[in-house]
Amino acid sequence: MDHARCAALHNYLVDYRLAAEGLNLAANRDTFMSRHGAATSAILPRLHPSLAAFLAAARIIRFPFLFAHGFPNPGVSNDLVGLIDNGLADLYSEPEDCLVRLYLPVIESGGESGGGLIYHQTRHVATFSMNADDADYALPVDEHPMNWHPLETVLSNWISLIRLGKVVASPAPRGLFGSEKIGPWEWRPYGNGQVAACVAAWDRLCGAIEARQDAAATPAGMVDDGYHHPGEPLLTPVALNAANIPDPSFAREFLNRARRPPRIHRIAPGLSLPPADEPSFAAAQPYAHLLPPGDATQQDEGVLMPPVYLFFSGAYDAPVDVAGWRSPFRGCLAVDDAEAARVLPARVPAGLYTEGVARGRDLECAEEGFRLLLPFAVAGARRSDGSEVDDDVAGGLFQHGYKPFGGNYHRPQRLERLLDHWAGLVRRGVWAVGPRGVEGGLEVFRNATGGGMDYIIPPSW
Repeated sequence: MDHARCAALHNYLVDYRLAAEGLNLAANRDTFMSRHGAATSAILPRLHPSLAAFLAAARIIRFPFLFAHGFPNPGVSNDLVGLIDNGLADLYSEPEDCLVRLYLPVIESGGESGGGLIYHQTRHVATFSMNADDADYALPVDEHPMNWHPLETVLSNWISLIRLGKVVASPAPRGLFGSEKIGPWEWRPYGNGQVAACVAAWDRLCGAIEARQDAAATPAGMVDDGYHHPGEPLLTPVALNAANIPDPSFAREFLNRARRPPRIHRIAPGLSLPPADEPSFAAAQPYAHLLPPGDATQQDEGVLMPPVYLFFSGAYDAPVDVAGWRSPFRGCLAVDDAEAARVLPARVPAGLYTEGVARGRDLECAEEGFRLLLPFAVAGARRSDGSEVDDDVAGGLFQHGYKPFGGNYHRPQRLERLLDHWAGLVRRGVWAVGPRGVEGGLEVFRNATGGGMDYIIPPSW
């Protein structure tokens, strides 16, 4: 590994936390090696020189450390919590001494799950497992290469969470909107930087479509069918109020800041812009009734942010069955089966929705997430981790699956990454573009079953 770079990234995170808590950055300069000198002497010959150099420069962590609990104790021989896990290596036929647990995971049992950040010191790549069960998604390495990355990449992803405002460290006793907080680390429903990044991704998608229209000498100008109001955002505050879109929320900020392109009706196969007129947009929202007006500003735990219907399917497309366990939103929208049957729709229009979350209650709350609901299964399609999309639950296409940079398996993919991925499909000519934007119906998404990378978003946090 580039041990100097990795140590610098690690120490940046250590200093960020100390500064956020108002602590003296120079108070404790102990590194892993200086703290555990006697215990490391016996294990040092089993470590690659670059890994040993990293541990000699990486400063001791105060619990917790983002997804991590802290460094293991090199004097512990238990494979589940020790520095070297030969039990795991043997189980997956990896070389002896190759799997090093650099960080323990943040879990209630104090790291006894066997998870954590595992560094493969033969191949010099890393992955983060929240518990021992996650190992099947990462090992053997040859079967899951997409889930292993340089340690520098893992740490850089963690730092990006801070710079986007998704994760914040502070001495405050409570997080924004009652969001989850472990020690000083607060996982927010969304960060301001995420809204700006998503709007920039939207501009790139629209720009890619417009460039293809220009290259094909597509005639400018379209019939105003209620979708096109050039110069306006996708939705005005009046339209957002009419649809009861929570204020503040990620969906509201994105829809009010993203531009409404004058020549584009379809932004993906079978998916159109939301109508600009207030009654049409409001009437199309199947989950808007779940949030009474004004609740979005409350700080109470469990305040609901319902899914918002962003991009619409055609009137003749079949609806999506989201009854009971088929709903990708069930975990956040209802507390039990009886309430789910009473308040949740059994069928909703196909299209792109934001994630539904309960602020302060959901682990890794992700208002910036999305679910693409299709009226048909895409058996054989793959997630970012290479696993197959579930064909009995809606909304699995373009999702993460296992997260090699740390995090809950069920946290959704980010809308920003979807828009950027779609822009790439347009630029490369995978999707055809015509006078009204991207051509083709929802059936185009059946191409995801072919096993190619066109319908897989590469792993990130």
